[in-house]
Order: sequence, then structure tokens, then C-alpha cells
Amino acid sequence: MPRAKSKLRTDLVDNALTAFWNNGFHALSMDDLVRETGVSRGSIYGDFKGKRELFHACLARYQQTVVTPHFGKVEAESARLADIKQFLMDGIEMQKSSSPPMPGCLVVNTLAQLDPTDAETKKYLDFHINRLTSGFQAVFERENAATGTLSDKEVSALAEFVTTSVLGLWSNSRRNADVTELRSYVDVLISLIATKLRARCP
Repeated sequence: MPRAKSKLRTDLVDNALTAFWNNGFHALSMDDLVRETGVSRGSIYGDFKGKRELFHACLARYQQTVVTPHFGKVEAESARLADIKQFLMDGIEMQKSSSPPMPGCLVVNTLAQLDPTDAETKKYLDFHINRLTSGFQAVFERENAATGTLSDKEVSALAEFVTTSVLGLWSNSRRNADVTELRSYVDVLISLIATKLRARCP
């Protein structure tokens, strides 16, 4: 019995996601995608207008299959600073335990290659960055409620700083295979946040 079209489309996006993640958007041609996904050019165009639209579907799928399962613990209503630390440590382990090592964060990799005129792709990247910042800010507001150390503006600025730091961590993880150094970076970052919030350092 043939698979439903929705299943075929999901398989295509999942396989294309892996290809884009490993190689980057610009490095892949449609012929490459045909080879990497096992789907004919005609079938790809049957679901998507072209490579860019397929890539956008992959960015959305990345949120569902990679970001949500891991960052969801930070977005939980009960999340605290320890959950941010665990999210970062889990990300390091996930990247380094896979074989071959995972090529960093798809969003960070795409940011480095983004055409400044590509407003549509930028929307997907902005969504990810805003999601991280909102998740961090909610945790910091929760931690700050106990001490009232920071103003609302300072909490927002801290969340934006941490998002920038985390994006830098994932970028650095592409070149640095030393898990100990990456973990040390996380320890320092969490310690700085705790000091700023006058919270207990996990």
C-alpha cells in the first residue's frame, strides 16, 4: 500500500533538513537534493516551488524536531536557571556524541550565510532568536521575582545577552571539539547570570 502524500512530504523534509544542516543552503544544488533525499526533481517541485521554499520547510521542521524537544524544558512554566544550564549541556553532548559530530546549530550556520536581501529566510531565523530570548527572559523574570535585583529593562537586556552568548557557543562548537572547554564556557555563563540575578548558581 503506497504511503500517504503527507508521509512522503515529511520524509522529504527530514532528509533535506539533514542535507542542508550538513552542507548549508548555498552549497546544495537541486541535483544534490535529489541525491540526498532520494526524491525526484519532479516530486520535489510537486511539493515546493524550489530549493528556497524547501529550505524554509526545513527551518520550520528544525523547530519541531530539534529545538522544541530540548528548549522546551526552558520554556516550561516552572523552569529555572538550572534548566537553562541543562539545556546547554545537553546541546553540547548531543553535538559531540553523534558520529560524525553534528555541524552546530542550523540557525547559526544559516545566519553566517544569509543574504541580507533575503527577508523571507530572515523571518525564520528571527523567530528562532526571539524564541530563545523569550524563553530566557521568562526564566530570569522568575528568578528575579525573589530578589527584585533587576529592573524589567535589565532583565530584557540580560536575556538578549544570553541569547547572543548561546548563539556564539553553538558557532564555536563547530570548530572546537573539546567538550571540557565548552562545558567550562557554560559554567562561566551560568555563573555570570546567577551573579547578575543574585540567584543560587546551579
